[in-house]
Amino acid sequence: MTFQDQTPPVSPALPADFSSSLPPGSSIRHILLGYPSHIRQTIHLLHNLRYVETSQWSPLIEVPDNRLILRPAPDEMISMLVRRM
Repeated sequence: MTFQDQTPPVSPALPADFSSSLPPGSSIRHILLGYPSHIRQTIHLLHNLRYVETSQWSPLIEVPDNRLILRPAPDEMISMLVRRM
């Protein structure tokens, strides 16, 4: 019996300025939804990974009445990751 190598491929390091790798005029929106301490922790993690400066995030915003509506532009899609803290 033979086994395939299950080691995930090594991904290249993220560029210091991710926006420079996007086509002109395009953007991606990142939304962090969770407990404030977890949001801050994730913001600092992304900063430590040189993905984005902490100052580029908005202040924490309370979700009124626990309701949130996302309005995508035509042809936009969504992908979601839930990470247990």
